[in-house]
Amino acid sequence: MEFGSGLRPARDDIAHLLSLLRAGKRSTFILGPIPDGVKFIDYIRKGEKTRYLQCAGTSEAMTIEWHKVDDDDDGQDRHYIVGHGGDHSGDPSVDIPFFEGTRTATVYPDEVFALDEATDIFFHYYETGEIPSGYELRWYDLTWPKPQP
Repeated sequence: MEFGSGLRPARDDIAHLLSLLRAGKRSTFILGPIPDGVKFIDYIRKGEKTRYLQCAGTSEAMTIEWHKVDDDDDGQDRHYIVGHGGDHSGDPSVDIPFFEGTRTATVYPDEVFALDEATDIFFHYYETGEIPSGYELRWYDLTWPKPQP
């Protein structure tokens, strides 16, 4: 979907899609570049999504995650949880249910976003491919099974 090519500006399209996140309804959203001529579903099924921004939850409380290939590290895919920066001592304590409550993301309090701020983050990402400055990224290890502490 090309944002901004219809009746609304791109930012309004993103805000509308994020506003649809509701408990028991749509609970995830993903935004990332897809090559021309490739269908979204084919792109996702092939597992070629190396750079995207996604969220889960509701428009009142969602977690935002950024998946990308690190340029400054070893070129590996990395998955980050976006936050404001805060006390991360102890385990994360805020549960964000999604997929009709069958899944839960557990994050720190500074990693919970509401619609307006999430819209700003997603729109900035849409325009630049980056997260706005001022946010903290917490690396989330996707290795399975999870390493034991």
